[in-house]
Amino acid sequence: MKSQNINIRVLFIIAFCLYINNTNAQSNVVVDPEIEHQTIEGWGVSLAWWANLAGGMGDDVVEELAGYAVNDLNLNVFRFNIAGGENPNCTEGDHFRKDGALIPNYRSPQADNEGWGTYDLTKDVRQIKVMNKIAELRADKGDIITEMISYSPPWWMTYGECSAGNVNATSENLKPEFIDDFADYLASATKGLKTTYPSWNVSYIVPFNEPTSGYWKKGGNQEGSAIYPQTQAQILWRLWQRKNALGIPEIKLSGSDNSKVTWSLSNMTSLKNNNPNEYNGIAKITTHSYAGDWMDKRDLATFAKENGNKPIWQTETGPLSWQRNGRGWFARHYDMAYRLVEDLRNLKATVWCDWQLMSRDDGWGMIHQTNWDENNPYKTPTFNKTRGFYCRKNFTNFIKVGYSIINTNNGSTLAALSPDKNEAVFVIVNNSGNARSYNVDLKNFSNINSFKTFRTSGSTSSTGENTEEKMVNSITQKGVLSNKNISYNAPAYSVTTFVIDVSNSLSVENFKGDEVLVYPTPFTIQCTFKLPRNLSNAELIIYNVIGKEVKKISNINSNEIIVERDNLDNGMHFYKLIENNSVISKGFLITE
Repeated sequence: MKSQNINIRVLFIIAFCLYINNTNAQSNVVVDPEIEHQTIEGWGVSLAWWANLAGGMGDDVVEELAGYAVNDLNLNVFRFNIAGGENPNCTEGDHFRKDGALIPNYRSPQADNEGWGTYDLTKDVRQIKVMNKIAELRADKGDIITEMISYSPPWWMTYGECSAGNVNATSENLKPEFIDDFADYLASATKGLKTTYPSWNVSYIVPFNEPTSGYWKKGGNQEGSAIYPQTQAQILWRLWQRKNALGIPEIKLSGSDNSKVTWSLSNMTSLKNNNPNEYNGIAKITTHSYAGDWMDKRDLATFAKENGNKPIWQTETGPLSWQRNGRGWFARHYDMAYRLVEDLRNLKATVWCDWQLMSRDDGWGMIHQTNWDENNPYKTPTFNKTRGFYCRKNFTNFIKVGYSIINTNNGSTLAALSPDKNEAVFVIVNNSGNARSYNVDLKNFSNINSFKTFRTSGSTSSTGENTEEKMVNSITQKGVLSNKNISYNAPAYSVTTFVIDVSNSLSVENFKGDEVLVYPTPFTIQCTFKLPRNLSNAELIIYNVIGKEVKKISNINSNEIIVERDNLDNGMHFYKLIENNSVISKGFLITE
């Protein structure tokens, strides 16, 4: 018995030592700016359903929420819903969610081949009101991108006469004879909105949402429609025809917004193999990341690169089927921050979007309406910023439009580099219940001039840190810099962002960002570069979002450059200004 007790004691000591070693082991993370991945086009959110709700709450509420989106969260990509509306005489009765899910459509019921080219913007006043305020507040940045998204065809075009789905959820709901009508409906509404509200910079149409999921059933509480790849191809073809016929050829098409990354890969593979023209016609691949591990995301990124080198946007996600595993509900926000890291590291997303800005619960929205009343949906709301709001700020406030994702060797971290290569951003997500120790190796930069640290942690906004700048030089606060290494202990449930001044480290640029004026942006016909001095035999190279050169101006010998639009596609572009074989300025511009 004594020997057994000793053995048990020894085993306990070994186990304890292993535990201590595991929890205190330092992770060495190497940041490598020489390995650049995708360039960030922006951060975004869908407007359905929250904007349809908020638009009825009064001007002050609209301005407050729009301010949270564009100023606090630095969002610039917005997904505007061209809704299918709902049958007022649906046999399932009043079945839609009351928190904004029932969005009006843009056309009254029409027979096959009737009503083409028509739209009524007076129906969707609440969503339009919110989008207008967003565009107004974001105007000075010049980087807004609006994407039109359809969750269901108009209800009268469907078998179930219901925009929530067919009687059988796995059966397609769009009647074949209405495929061209549906395409015209989307193109017509898009033209009307783009023409009436040019400040939105409407750039894309996505005609499907989670089309192969099998979720969408008549009588459901939100819009949805099963649309499989063969029908998707027909819609994409007809939509391409209709948008061109209506005079908006610059609007690009995207697909297919599947809910799982694996389903996106399957959908895109089917489209490419069976309908290559329609696949080639989409400008980018859009996917949701509700499900899919890092390998699934890597596989989709590889497919996109090898099959047209298409950018990927992660266009919708949230804590669907979140596993609590004994943790507090707040922990889902840190799990979502980890998902964001994974989506940028492995999926190579150039845009990352949330599903809801505002929600009636703490989990789905970054803003929680704490006094939600289903019987009085437009009452004056009381808002609380969730942990997700501040977790998101730790990314969106510091990894800005035009920054490039650079390499790190740790899956819980993300790094980015500014266009002028003067600033590096490094983010650590700790979504565990234990503190974690890190050594951030910055030896690949020739200069580390200074750094700032911003941290979100804890379970509530009132008791935790809210993207708070840490000023104390210690490993548990700001971090300690020594010999190009930052030693840092990340608290349990935290997101930490280091903003590092690496100027003169990699850059040979002569101009600071604010010394180069580019106007107007967005531009339609031409834009002007105004420089602080005359150049000598310089050249300006413009690239699309996947890094392909699309325009070059050579032999520049003045302090002003006029760039003609010519054949530049609608959307975001990046530029380099080169003199004497050195890059003297980098940045982005937008065409519309």
